Formats: sequence, structure tokens, C-alpha cells
Amino acid sequence: MPSYKEHVLVSIIMVFPFFPDIFYIALAVIGASIIDMDHKVNQKSITILGLLGVILALILYILKLPYLVGVLIALMALLFYLSEHRGFMHSIIGIVFITGCISFFVIGAHTLLTDYNTSLKVSLIIISLILGIVILNKKIVPIYAFLIIVGLIFSSNMAFNIYYVFSALFLGCLSHIILDLFTPSGVQLINPISTVKFKKRAGFTLLAMWAGCIIASIVLYGNHFLIF
Repeated sequence: MPSYKEHVLVSIIMVFPFFPDIFYIALAVIGASIIDMDHKVNQKSITILGLLGVILALILYILKLPYLVGVLIALMALLFYLSEHRGFMHSIIGIVFITGCISFFVIGAHTLLTDYNTSLKVSLIIISLILGIVILNKKIVPIYAFLIIVGLIFSSNMAFNIYYVFSALFLGCLSHIILDLFTPSGVQLINPISTVKFKKRAGFTLLAMWAGCIIASIVLYGNHFLIF
């Protein structure tokens, strides 16, 4: 079974050709790490995530902002709590749902911080740290926090794009599933439609699709195929 370190490394490798910006790399790492919250050992983190969603929903409601963002986070935490390990939350439909929920959180938090005239760099640092502290393995949080703070402080030409947010998170989640497909137990890739477990062949197929996207980007954009 792949370790959290391997999942983090693969997520960075998969997202970097498209989003070399430190913020979007951080989101890919978050996406790769959150998938295993359906494991029983992560119930404490799930509870914190659920409370975070409820608190965010209340704050946004009071400020007359879209409080659905917090509701979705709380709902996602509930589904993680109820889901069996490598069940629905490890499926393609599951990671689309997870990506959507975390994306809405990022957008909601960014909107809230912007309303208080917080600079873009500070906003992205705060969002990255909140997600990292709640979701990541505690052993890598200090390193993650240091790299995020230093990386964002010294970044230039920064931009916040909701499509990039969703794409980076999705690639991170997908990288986790791909790695799990190469394990003996496989993954229920199309749960809840079917509980059939897919293994290496599906993993190679998804990797080929990822590589195909890189090649297509090079053909279409040449030396500028990297988004930033």
C-alpha cells in the first residue's frame, strides 16, 4: 500500500507540467492526501473538517455570503465518515465530488478574505495552511507550511483562477487513485455504479491519458504549454 509520502510525490509530478505555481501544487497535494480520510484512523481529522464546514457556513450566512460552501464541506466530511476505505470516495464520481467541495471552500475562503482587503499572497497562504493543517499527515505539515509560506512570499505574477483550482485538486485526487490501482487490492473505480475493482490495466490507461494531455498541450501551445 502506497505511503502518504508516495502519494504526495506522485501528485506533484502529475500536476507540475500543467500548474507549476506553488499554490496549485499545494492544492494537488491536498487532493492526493484527502482521499484517505475514509480510513478509520483519520476520524479525528474528519470531525475537524466537518466542524470547519459548519463554522464556515455560519460565518458566510451571517455575512450574507454563499453559505453553501460550508454546508458542502460538512457534507463531504459526513460522507467520508460513512464511507468504507477505498469505497465511494476512491471512485471517479467520488473524487469529482471531493474536488468540487474543496474548490468551493477555496473560492469561499478567498472571497471572504478579499472582502476584508487581504492581499492575494496572504489569502493563498491562509487557505493553504488551513487545508494542510486539517488534511495532511501531521509529520509533513511543518515542511509543507514552510515551503508554502516561503514559496508564496517569493512568487511573482500570481493569479487566482477557479478553473485552475478545480483542475489542480482533481489531478491530485486522480494521482492518489492511480497509485492505488497498482496495489493488489485495486480500486472500485466506478462505485456506486459497480463495486468491481480495477487494477493495473486501469492505472496504465489513466497514466496514458495524462501523458496524452501533456503531449496535446505541447502540440497546441508549444513552449508555452505550461499554464504559468
